[in-house]
Amino acid sequence: MANVSRTKKPLKVKYNFGIVLLGVIIIFGVVFYRYMKNTTLEEVLSEDREIYVPSFASLLGNDDEEEENAVVNSDLDSESEDSEPSEIINPVPESEAVSSDYLDSCVFIGDSITYGLSSYGLVSSSSVYASVSMSIAKIETEEIETQYGTMTVIEALKESKPENIYVMLGTNGAAWLSVDDMYSYFTSFMKKLMNACPDSEIYIISVPPVTSDKEASLETPILNSDLDSFNELLLEYANEKSIHYLDINSYLKDGGSSLPSSYAENDGVHLKYSTYELFIDYILTHVAD
Repeated sequence: MANVSRTKKPLKVKYNFGIVLLGVIIIFGVVFYRYMKNTTLEEVLSEDREIYVPSFASLLGNDDEEEENAVVNSDLDSESEDSEPSEIINPVPESEAVSSDYLDSCVFIGDSITYGLSSYGLVSSSSVYASVSMSIAKIETEEIETQYGTMTVIEALKESKPENIYVMLGTNGAAWLSVDDMYSYFTSFMKKLMNACPDSEIYIISVPPVTSDKEASLETPILNSDLDSFNELLLEYANEKSIHYLDINSYLKDGGSSLPSSYAENDGVHLKYSTYELFIDYILTHVAD
């Protein structure tokens, strides 16, 4: 009888879906039980507790991975804290008066109002980057006389790198420029200033008010309402850029809606010597921490 060679067929493994599903449920139940055993409901719902969802490996007892994740999370938290800007309080609140020697560490930038600080001898001329003809529209291009020679304000700042910078611009320009135009000129200049002096403490000084007679003037009137609108934009800008803001405008109004005539020269715009003394007192009693 001839031998007949028979090829064995491979065995087929039959899966029972119900058994597999039951196994998955049991494993999930064990993992969930281990997690809940170490976490109380009060801890999960606590408002002061951050909810931590552990990895699958940590639930199964892989402590090394859990510690590694904790280190990574700690580093991320540290980077987040370091990236937060320092808190600025604006307008800068009143503080204990500093010595007048503080002015030696400052540079004052502006137009004819700022120029009065040096012309009256209250601040050294080397610390005042301003001129009678300066305006907010020309602050980037007009050259001034400095201890470094004739140059623009930005060029002078690059030379001096002052510790503190005070900027007050807008009076020369408010009679013919719109509030939006003044703000555009101002922010363009500030961007260049901050790039030139990244380590300096910067203060924006609000534009001073004018007298009611100047508002009613038939020739080049200036409206306090426009100055107020411009100053509001400056405050918003200062908060956005974390720059200090001094509200000299409200201070010089002395509780009113305009500059008292006793504070002003005959033109209703420029300040008397006694008013500049008030101005300096305000600077020295509003230095940020």
